[in-house]
Amino acid sequence: MGITIAGQTWLFLRSIVLGAGLGVCYDLFRILRIALPHPAPAVLAEDLLFSMICAGATFCYMLAADSGQIRLFVLIGEGIGFLLYYCTIGTLVIRVSRGIIRAVRWVLHILWRIFIAPVVRLLEKTGILGRKVLDKCSIILKKQVKNLNIPLKKRHKILYNLKK
Repeated sequence: MGITIAGQTWLFLRSIVLGAGLGVCYDLFRILRIALPHPAPAVLAEDLLFSMICAGATFCYMLAADSGQIRLFVLIGEGIGFLLYYCTIGTLVIRVSRGIIRAVRWVLHILWRIFIAPVVRLLEKTGILGRKVLDKCSIILKKQVKNLNIPLKKRHKILYNLKK
């Protein structure tokens, strides 16, 4: 027995909601890319992961809602839901996310300048001073090692080795 018109309508409306949910998932990847710029292979890997998530979600939805039957209007509903989210709430989410990311970066920059940068500078200066001290110590040690190879007395002139 087939699905009714009312059942198809609910299936279509729920697929729109699923498409919007996939739009939220896509925005998570977009926010991650804004916060941490990625090289091209990482972006490719993220896109492949998103595609697998979409395929899995669509498969599970069709399996649960329509006994695994593939219906074109479900895919169209997902696309409509995704586009509706992407063009409306998605743009707002991205704007707000950019502002939040910018604010967090500014706060981290201030914290860096106040707390971490002076410590780094101090460590650099002590490292330079330590290097100078270590260089002088190594010169002294090299001279001492060189002097260790010079015997104090010649072996054949030691008194108890002399035989008459």
